[in-house]
Amino acid sequence: MALLSSKTLIRAHALFLFVLAVYLTKSPEAVTESDFIFMVGEMVQIDAAPTLSRPQSPFAMCGILLIADALVDLIILSKVPWINEIIAMAQAARSESAVPVPGAMRHNPFLARLASLYSEIWTLLSAVRFCLFFAVSFFIYQSKPDAWGVNVTARGTEYSSTEALSGLDQLKNRVVFTYGFMEMMFWLWIFITLREERQEIATRFAGRGE
Repeated sequence: MALLSSKTLIRAHALFLFVLAVYLTKSPEAVTESDFIFMVGEMVQIDAAPTLSRPQSPFAMCGILLIADALVDLIILSKVPWINEIIAMAQAARSESAVPVPGAMRHNPFLARLASLYSEIWTLLSAVRFCLFFAVSFFIYQSKPDAWGVNVTARGTEYSSTEALSGLDQLKNRVVFTYGFMEMMFWLWIFITLREERQEIATRFAGRGE
């Protein structure tokens, strides 16, 4: 069994999103100018985009989206029953039954479906989010600085915008790449953890059904 359950990881991720949203709203420079983001940007050779220093940078909107994402995850997590809850309900039903039925859990299609619902939902969500953040991270990584809608002047570090940056161009910066990469690794971790839990569920489900 994994050291941390998928439920614990998802809750920790939601807490991280809440904290990040607060920083983006109250003090965005604590995120954009952090040493970790600087080191990641230097390591993969992604230049800092000038959009990060603009007053109209939508940090508050990003914070709201992160909070909404965290709330959706917590709601799904609270509404979909986990395997331990299914086993507890099945054991309670068997103990209250006047006539014990061996193998009831294993042969009850409703309980079998309910027990696999949590794993199926979060496996799908983790796979979709991994692919999404992988695409975003790869899109930023493979883009060259001269294709980002900005020109580097002869003075070196000073940038001048040739035209208003498009929505996709605004994604191309160290902050978005670092966040996308961290999300990609996290959802891969969740996906692997869910696979381990699913194997354990199959064993426990068969054993408890005897």
